[in-house]
Amino acid sequence: MTFEPYQIIAVVASAVATLLVIELIRRRRIQPVLWLPWLGAALFPALLAAWIRPWAAVAKWFGIVYEPLLLVALASLLSFAMLLYLTVVVSGLIQKNLRLAQELALLRSKLDEFEERARPPG
Repeated sequence: MTFEPYQIIAVVASAVATLLVIELIRRRRIQPVLWLPWLGAALFPALLAAWIRPWAAVAKWFGIVYEPLLLVALASLLSFAMLLYLTVVVSGLIQKNLRLAQELALLRSKLDEFEERARPPG
Protein backbone atom coordinates (compact mmCIF):
# COMPACT_ATOMS: atom_id res chain seq x y z
CA MET A 1 0.00 0.00 0.00
CA THR A 2 1.49 3.32 -1.05
CA PHE A 3 0.65 6.59 0.57
CA GLU A 4 0.22 9.85 -1.30
CA PRO A 5 2.05 12.91 0.07
CA TYR A 6 -1.21 14.52 1.22
CA GLN A 7 -2.04 11.39 3.21
CA ILE A 8 1.32 11.47 4.98
CA ILE A 9 0.91 15.17 5.75
CA ALA A 10 -2.62 14.59 7.09
CA VAL A 11 -1.51 11.70 9.31
CA VAL A 12 1.50 13.64 10.65
CA ALA A 13 -0.62 16.75 11.30
CA SER A 14 -3.24 14.63 13.02
CA ALA A 15 -0.58 12.94 15.16
CA VAL A 16 0.82 16.33 16.19
CA ALA A 17 -2.69 17.59 17.02
CA THR A 18 -3.41 14.42 19.00
CA LEU A 19 -0.19 14.79 20.98
CA LEU A 20 -1.06 18.42 21.69
CA VAL A 21 -4.54 17.46 22.93
CA ILE A 22 -3.10 14.66 25.08
CA GLU A 23 -0.56 17.07 26.58
CA LEU A 24 -3.32 19.60 27.36
CA ILE A 25 -5.37 16.83 28.98
CA ARG A 26 -2.35 15.71 31.00
CA ARG A 27 -1.74 19.27 32.22
CA ARG A 28 -5.46 19.55 33.04
CA ARG A 29 -5.85 22.54 30.70
CA ILE A 30 -8.80 20.80 29.04
CA GLN A 31 -11.63 19.89 31.37
CA PRO A 32 -12.74 16.22 31.45
CA VAL A 33 -16.10 17.06 29.90
CA LEU A 34 -14.36 18.52 26.83
CA TRP A 35 -11.43 16.22 26.09
CA LEU A 36 -13.29 13.56 24.09
CA PRO A 37 -14.53 15.88 21.31
CA TRP A 38 -11.07 17.43 20.96
CA LEU A 39 -9.41 14.04 20.81
CA GLY A 40 -11.89 12.92 18.18
CA ALA A 41 -11.30 16.07 16.14
CA ALA A 42 -7.54 15.51 16.33
CA LEU A 43 -7.79 11.87 15.19
CA PHE A 44 -10.43 12.41 12.48
CA PRO A 45 -8.05 13.64 9.72
CA ALA A 46 -5.75 10.63 10.19
CA LEU A 47 -8.71 8.28 9.93
CA LEU A 48 -9.88 9.94 6.73
CA ALA A 49 -6.42 10.09 5.18
CA ALA A 50 -5.38 6.54 6.06
CA TRP A 51 -8.37 4.86 4.43
CA ILE A 52 -9.01 7.05 1.41
CA ARG A 53 -10.38 4.28 -0.86
CA PRO A 54 -13.49 3.54 1.23
CA TRP A 55 -14.25 7.27 1.38
CA ALA A 56 -13.81 7.54 -2.38
CA ALA A 57 -16.22 4.64 -2.86
CA VAL A 58 -18.77 6.27 -0.56
CA ALA A 59 -18.38 9.55 -2.46
CA LYS A 60 -19.02 7.78 -5.77
CA TRP A 61 -22.05 6.04 -4.23
CA PHE A 62 -23.44 9.47 -3.28
CA GLY A 63 -22.72 10.70 -6.81
CA ILE A 64 -19.94 13.06 -5.77
CA VAL A 65 -17.56 13.41 -8.70
CA TYR A 66 -14.70 15.05 -6.80
CA GLU A 67 -14.11 12.70 -3.84
CA PRO A 68 -12.32 15.17 -1.52
CA LEU A 69 -15.58 17.13 -1.28
CA LEU A 70 -16.99 14.29 0.83
CA LEU A 71 -14.10 14.73 3.24
CA VAL A 72 -14.70 18.48 3.36
CA ALA A 73 -18.38 17.82 4.06
CA LEU A 74 -17.52 15.35 6.84
CA ALA A 75 -15.03 17.79 8.35
CA SER A 76 -17.69 20.52 8.24
CA LEU A 77 -20.19 18.27 9.99
CA LEU A 78 -17.61 17.37 12.63
CA SER A 79 -16.84 21.06 13.16
CA PHE A 80 -20.54 21.86 13.47
CA ALA A 81 -21.10 19.03 15.95
CA MET A 82 -18.14 20.12 18.03
CA LEU A 83 -19.24 23.76 18.07
CA LEU A 84 -22.74 22.71 19.05
CA TYR A 85 -21.43 20.51 21.87
CA LEU A 86 -19.14 23.23 23.19
CA THR A 87 -21.98 25.75 23.01
CA VAL A 88 -24.17 23.46 25.12
CA VAL A 89 -21.37 23.05 27.68
CA VAL A 90 -20.69 26.80 27.84
CA SER A 91 -24.43 27.55 28.12
CA GLY A 92 -24.66 25.21 31.11
CA LEU A 93 -21.68 26.94 32.72
CA ILE A 94 -23.27 30.36 32.13
CA GLN A 95 -26.46 29.18 33.85
CA LYS A 96 -24.51 27.79 36.80
CA ASN A 97 -22.51 31.02 37.07
CA LEU A 98 -25.71 33.08 37.09
CA ARG A 99 -27.21 30.88 39.81
CA LEU A 100 -24.05 31.19 41.90
CA ALA A 101 -24.04 34.98 41.52
CA GLN A 102 -27.69 35.15 42.61
CA GLU A 103 -27.03 32.93 45.63
CA LEU A 104 -24.00 35.02 46.56
CA ALA A 105 -26.08 38.21 46.36
CA LEU A 106 -28.74 36.68 48.63
CA LEU A 107 -26.10 35.55 51.13
CA ARG A 108 -24.46 38.98 51.10
CA SER A 109 -27.84 40.60 51.68
CA LYS A 110 -28.57 38.28 54.62
CA LEU A 111 -25.09 38.88 56.05
CA ASP A 112 -25.55 42.66 55.84
CA GLU A 113 -28.93 42.31 57.53
CA PHE A 114 -27.44 40.12 60.28
CA GLU A 115 -24.54 42.56 60.85
CA GLU A 116 -26.99 45.46 61.08
CA ARG A 117 -29.06 43.65 63.74
CA ALA A 118 -25.94 42.59 65.66
CA ARG A 119 -24.61 46.15 65.84
CA PRO A 120 -25.23 47.76 69.22
CA PRO A 121 -27.58 50.74 69.11
CA GLY A 122 -25.98 54.07 69.38
